[in-house]
Amino acid sequence: MARQRPLSLNRSNDDGRPSVAEAGPPDVLRIPVLADGADPGKIAPSPLAVRDRLLVDRRLVADHAPERLFAYDVTLPAMKHLRGVASPGDRIVFRRGGRVAADRICAVRTPEGIVLARVLFKGRSLLLLPGEGERDFESVEVDGLKALPGIIAGTQVLLIRR
Repeated sequence: MARQRPLSLNRSNDDGRPSVAEAGPPDVLRIPVLADGADPGKIAPSPLAVRDRLLVDRRLVADHAPERLFAYDVTLPAMKHLRGVASPGDRIVFRRGGRVAADRICAVRTPEGIVLARVLFKGRSLLLLPGEGERDFESVEVDGLKALPGIIAGTQVLLIRR
């Protein structure tokens, strides 16, 4: 029986982004954990954007293509939008794209970098919903529904509690 070699972590997708590599058996994925605020669409120029690799059983991320998956650690600054949904130390796995829904955490592109929040699309604005106990909504202007893929870097696939 031939032994299967893991794919190289240095391989890139055609668009220059590092790909997610399968480690060992094909049912275990290594998902890049990005630094706070790092944009998954812009990690190729800065290898420091990948802080860690998360080993995940393939069955936990359904049929999502491994090269479209990335993760973030939940940090204290993220609690402004995630309190009551996630806690510091949790990890959230995202897939590039996906449907925006108020019950799903999104990685949202803002001028300050990526912000993790539940969102609601209303008119020409993407509202970043406040976390539990917070009162203020933030909004990101969007030039219609077709512009959402440029604003939403990813949508939640899996929340891993610490």
